[in-house]
Amino acid sequence: MSYGVREGEAEFVEIVGGRPNRDPQRGGYFVPGLSIIGTPTGPMKLDALLVSPTFGLVAFDLVEGTDLGDFGARQDDIGSMLEVRLKPYAGLKTGRSLKFDINVVTYAPAKAHLPDADPPYFVANRADIGAKVEGFHWNATTGVFQNLVAAVQVVTSIRAGKQKREPKKADSRGAKLKRVEESIANLDQHQSQAVIETVEGVQRIRGLAGSGKTIVLALKVAYLHAQNPSWRIAVTFNTRSLKEQFRRLINNFTIEQTGTEPDWECIDIINAWGGPGDRERDGIYHRFCRVNEVPFLDFGTAKRKFGDGKEFAGACSEALSATKQPVPLYDLMLIDEAQDLPIEFLRLCYRSLSPPGRLVYAYDELQSLTGSSVPPPEELFGNGPDGFRLCGLIRMREGLGKT
Repeated sequence: MSYGVREGEAEFVEIVGGRPNRDPQRGGYFVPGLSIIGTPTGPMKLDALLVSPTFGLVAFDLVEGTDLGDFGARQDDIGSMLEVRLKPYAGLKTGRSLKFDINVVTYAPAKAHLPDADPPYFVANRADIGAKVEGFHWNATTGVFQNLVAAVQVVTSIRAGKQKREPKKADSRGAKLKRVEESIANLDQHQSQAVIETVEGVQRIRGLAGSGKTIVLALKVAYLHAQNPSWRIAVTFNTRSLKEQFRRLINNFTIEQTGTEPDWECIDIINAWGGPGDRERDGIYHRFCRVNEVPFLDFGTAKRKFGDGKEFAGACSEALSATKQPVPLYDLMLIDEAQDLPIEFLRLCYRSLSPPGRLVYAYDELQSLTGSSVPPPEELFGNGPDGFRLCGLIRMREGLGKT
């Protein structure tokens, strides 16, 4: 798995990444790699960001080599950008000022001798990055800290919607639903990990209904699209009603993070099966057949040929058997509700990707419409020299939506 941190700086993630959770009751948030933050002048890249209940808000300016350049000017830009980004949140400010400092550190792991720098400017290398972070402290309340994490994650305002619910009775269904919404307003550690990982192979996301799998997939598309605007990305699913939900979430998340709408020419929110017609009717299986010049089977034909309940599995299996070298359709593909799709379709998706086969699939075995479980990746994609590269399994937190 890759977090986008540049080569030779894994120790930075190890040293700094363990600091958000010094207080397990108020666990923090660490975003390594290049995050994209929207500003009034357009998107700005941020190398890493730490939100800690002990050390506060710390942004990082990572430098390769030994030439620091005008690190003071870069730190000023980062600090100003974050201030503009956070001030709209009422819970983070008093009057016109934020309730906390924004600390920025230029991290140059290869530089042995650091220049003198007086606060608010900070420079660190491998030897003292840990001590530099340990030197920051803040006295913000739990509420301010939680509001800051929510603001940084850019999730709360989108999940809550424009209309606020104010239930009249504490034990009503509306009150219970509101508590559930509040409990998932922030991404937990596993959800955050799932979003920021840059997959270079196959990644699984497993969780019960209500654990945020669809939200994480939409955030992941927005994040990776901003990082890699030339990638061809597809999002597919079993339930057609998810199409507009994905479009809305990806659009909102991308605007929130970059200040611009996504390039929909590079992102397909596409049905699993599909059929002839316009782009809205297209599907992964139909496109695979069309591009690779193999016969496409509609539902009726597939049912007559393979039997009731085996239509899609049979159609995908036949298309795969007829294609020796599939034409790559996408650089990244994400599948929601994978438990409701046949394993032959998952294999077809994987073989539709350009190397290194970036595939992310989310599933909940307890919600399977067919009663079958999702096999392990080794069984799905093979383990030979032409097999898959496994990025890992993300287990989403349970218990949400049970109120």
